Amino acid sequence: MKVDLVFEGGGVLGISFLGAYKALRDSNFDIVRCAGTSAGSVIASLIMAGYGCDELIEVLENTDLKQFLKKTKLSSTFIIGKGLSLLFNKGIYNGQCVEIWIENLLNKKGIHTFKDIMIDNVSPLKIIAADITKRKLLILPDDLDQYGIGPQHFSIAKAVQMSCTIPFFYTPVKQKDSYIVDGGLLSTFPVWIFDIEEKPVRPTFGLKIKDKCSFSSNGKHNIFSYIVDLINASLNRDEMSYVRDKDSVRTIILQNDHQIKSTDFKLTRDDIKYLYQVGYESVIKFLKTWNYSDYIKRFML
Repeated sequence: MKVDLVFEGGGVLGISFLGAYKALRDSNFDIVRCAGTSAGSVIASLIMAGYGCDELIEVLENTDLKQFLKKTKLSSTFIIGKGLSLLFNKGIYNGQCVEIWIENLLNKKGIHTFKDIMIDNVSPLKIIAADITKRKLLILPDDLDQYGIGPQHFSIAKAVQMSCTIPFFYTPVKQKDSYIVDGGLLSTFPVWIFDIEEKPVRPTFGLKIKDKCSFSSNGKHNIFSYIVDLINASLNRDEMSYVRDKDSVRTIILQNDHQIKSTDFKLTRDDIKYLYQVGYESVIKFLKTWNYSDYIKRFML
């Protein structure tokens, strides 16, 4: 069966998406379109560039995740460099490390700009970013014309960097007069992105990492915990209520135990194996109960 995929953000937890992709291919699903936020934009772009499961596993095995902790000049120069880098660069680590890495991988497939993957002048790849200057959600390449840029000529690697720019962690991308950062700031799980009003041509599966429980639900009631819970609730409220209703039938929850943080780029081989297995096993479990007829009924409500 043909299917569209939407990947949530999640930092290094996105390794789970690779196991999920493998499980879908083993279950004879063909991927037509992909969308993603942050880490989800990485695997979405590589799938649309033509990378198969075995190739992606090889990429993972040969990638030193520590390369994504490339400090800015300020961060690596002074004792208080991280603070100075936050002040002057608006991030501790240089976000270009993401662009360079993904660009090299795309180049191996002869892919550079969105034009290289377009079908009938439409991109099957959608990448989510956030323009904090204009306070707008960006769907790339569709929204690039707002900056006077022809969507077909824009670098996919640059779009991925934009989507992966975790605020304060990575330096933001400057586009015209706007600062572009991680799409998860405005939409970490854009499962709606391929929706149409009529009956869908094919199903869309959303791959979502299990949410971490709030501090207060775990008995932590200090002011710090309260502030974090308040921010997380405001950021995720609308999307989560939407998922719990109509979209639950097409959302695959990747059931990790949250012992690994999204910004922990110093993973052990056991950590990587665990995340991969989480993705694979979660998809297999979902498919045992998934029914296309139920999907259509819920979708058309």
